[in-house]
Amino acid sequence: KASRVAAWNLTVEQQVGKSWLVRVGYVGNVGTDLSGTGDVEEGQQEINPAIYIPGNSTEANTQQRRINPAFSNVDLIAPTVRSNYNGFQLTLRKQFSYGLSLDANFTWSKSLDDFGPIGSSTYINTKPFDQMFDFGPSPGDVTRVLNLSPIYQLPGLKEDSWKTRFTNGWSISSILSWQSGTPFTVYSGVDNSFSGVGADRADFTGTDISQAKLNPNRSHSQLVNEYFNTSFFVPNAVGTFGNTGKNILRGPGLFNTDLAVFKNIELTHRFSGQFRFEAFNVFNNVNFLNPGNTVENSGFGQITTAQDPRILQFALKILF
Repeated sequence: KASRVAAWNLTVEQQVGKSWLVRVGYVGNVGTDLSGTGDVEEGQQEINPAIYIPGNSTEANTQQRRINPAFSNVDLIAPTVRSNYNGFQLTLRKQFSYGLSLDANFTWSKSLDDFGPIGSSTYINTKPFDQMFDFGPSPGDVTRVLNLSPIYQLPGLKEDSWKTRFTNGWSISSILSWQSGTPFTVYSGVDNSFSGVGADRADFTGTDISQAKLNPNRSHSQLVNEYFNTSFFVPNAVGTFGNTGKNILRGPGLFNTDLAVFKNIELTHRFSGQFRFEAFNVFNNVNFLNPGNTVENSGFGQITTAQDPRILQFALKILF
């Protein structure tokens, strides 16, 4: 089947005062008959799993218990996946005096799908022949995003002299970004379902998933060593696929500031240039990536990676 996406949006825009622009919007879409890609292999389905036989299932006899023992894993990528997205968007734009302007936008959204969760060993649907078992937050479901983007054109000399070639045409821009964390699935790390898929989820032993969320206002060393309460998660019961949902927990949020200082240079009537100095993550803020999410791994609950530190670069552009 050909994949289909239906999208809609409603936007209301209003000028407030002399120089404020306010835009409020709702954006939604629904995808049907979607399929994964060969690169990422999301949306794969195991169609030759091993059948669990109580009291007579081991990893050693996995092949004998498959639907067709003549074959091992048979992975199918089919257009059977569904997705939906709903988002509220707010934009503020202000044109100040003296060359200063500001754009601010905020998004509050939710994205759901039944792709196989990213992070398993095979990116495959967890439970054979039950795709809805993987219905939950999308891997990129960032529910809250706030961006601020000020631009300032520095005032230059009014006199017409050789000095203006160096002093005029300078601008400063910045993008300040804050966003909530991305979701992740908690895996068991053992094939207790004896299905041969290898994507079993963990069992949650508490009564509410909020019990696993530790105080976020802890030191960096505490966050790194135990981002969430790992004591509430154990390997799934034998013959099951785990009682935790897909992408049930969320990783650390992100705060980042990029800065650019650039100068436009008029060369001829046909050619112009731009010199840029750019600083990505200018404050060198540590933005952690998601923690280890497999119960049977030694790094379960620990953060061992982070996004890029401060990066500085110079650039020269020629426009014609």
